[in-house]
Amino acid sequence: MTGLFALAAAVLLHEAGHLAAARVLGIPFRRGIGRIGGLRLVFDFSRVGYWRELAVHAAGPLTGILGAVLAAQFPGLAVFGGFSFVLAAVNLLPCEGLDGGGILRCLLRLTPLGLSADGIAGVVSRLVRAVFWLFAAREGLRGGNVSVLLFASAIMLTG
Repeated sequence: MTGLFALAAAVLLHEAGHLAAARVLGIPFRRGIGRIGGLRLVFDFSRVGYWRELAVHAAGPLTGILGAVLAAQFPGLAVFGGFSFVLAAVNLLPCEGLDGGGILRCLLRLTPLGLSADGIAGVVSRLVRAVFWLFAAREGLRGGNVSVLLFASAIMLTG
């Protein structure tokens, strides 16, 4: 499986996980345009509880991890499995704009913190983004790999 096709398949699997969970839980959605120009699914969580919202956020990364585990059984799918796992891991970072940010926000809202949950999630998101960018900058400068730094910069811009 070629790299670009494997990446596209991993992204489609991830998004299919979100769509399947939303459909099962009766949560409406529409397509939108992401901040960096990509397609983005927009879910209407206004009439659902935090547990159902959390399930939709978690469904994409969990589907990707399952895809990676299944792909590991077939040597020809190693690139797809790698992309699926990395996509799931990055999306679980607790940053707004990523699935992990939505999961963190839902978990905090389920605690007695109430309205301050969004503020706490925002602070955690900014801290994780900064640490991730600093790590990527160090690695990019040390090893000459600019792609990691560009990716981290894109993560910074999505928040």
